[in-house]
Amino acid sequence: MSGLFLLAFAGLLTQESALQPSTRATYQPPVVRPFEPGRDLGGEQAQGDRAAELFRRPLEAPVRVEAYARSYEFTPGDAEIAYEQGVASAEIRADQAAGRLDGVWQLVDGSGQRLYDLILIDPGSGSIEGGWRGPAGRGAVTSDGVTLTLEGVGTLRLEPTGNGWRGAWTVGGETGPASLIRPN
Repeated sequence: MSGLFLLAFAGLLTQESALQPSTRATYQPPVVRPFEPGRDLGGEQAQGDRAAELFRRPLEAPVRVEAYARSYEFTPGDAEIAYEQGVASAEIRADQAAGRLDGVWQLVDGSGQRLYDLILIDPGSGSIEGGWRGPAGRGAVTSDGVTLTLEGVGTLRLEPTGNGWRGAWTVGGETGPASLIRPN
């Protein structure tokens, strides 16, 4: 008899739950790639540059503030300047490719009371995703550009306004006005 209980208990332990389908799209590499320096970045010495100290010598005595002519640090070299410019241009290209919903938002009700904080990633084409945080906890956000869905909370039908979005906020079958605004 105890063998039967043992067999039934083992059967309960070996049951597996079925895989849940994912609501997320598969990863697609970004349209604008981050800055990736070439192999020769920093390897070539610019014409006219003289050999200079790359690192500061150890201090042998206290240095008075009046001893500094302009900067406390060495001026950046050509490789450092090229790298910083590359990173800045990659950020500008990524910002230009982003869609209108990209960034940080607040969902407020009709009276202006903040309901949820959102962060959205809008690649400019395709699905929009992100996350929400509020009094009910936190979770994922998805959108097709027309309807914004806060998973586990409700949906907002989007209509563009001058500097944000407004629409009908539906929670549990009840609908009311709401807006997406940028936080200060």
